[in-house]
Amino acid sequence: MANNIKTFDPLSNFNKAIKTLEKNNIRTTKQRMVLAKLLFEKGRRHISAEELFDEVKENDRKISLATIYNTLRQFTSLGLIREIVVDQNKSLYCTNNESHYHLYIEDEGKIIDIPTKNIDLNIASMPACLNLHNIDVIVRIRTLKEKNIN
Repeated sequence: MANNIKTFDPLSNFNKAIKTLEKNNIRTTKQRMVLAKLLFEKGRRHISAEELFDEVKENDRKISLATIYNTLRQFTSLGLIREIVVDQNKSLYCTNNESHYHLYIEDEGKIIDIPTKNIDLNIASMPACLNLHNIDVIVRIRTLKEKNIN
């Protein structure tokens, strides 16, 4: 029984997310709290809106897919998560806020984080009137298919 009791951790990603919502005068509704808990309490991961919707249903919660999309968009604009557009019809959401890039295995639909130190980008200097805001790198790969030789 004592193992089921969790102590309050103000530095957990869930609590940081709730604090960010409050700081930005966004109501911490039950839906937002449930989604934040599902997103952040499973560690660093990549998840689609549909996968999050399935997790909501597995937890016997009732949150519409539209609410999930809106909340993911809101969390992205607040910097809580990052949207990774893997193709024109699919986005995944990354809960890792540290600087990193992504390796996307197209035929498996899987994403792996790549530390920024592993990729050397030689970026030209910016004009004084511009400021580099962000760099998104997605390395796309496919698994090798065995060739049938007859």
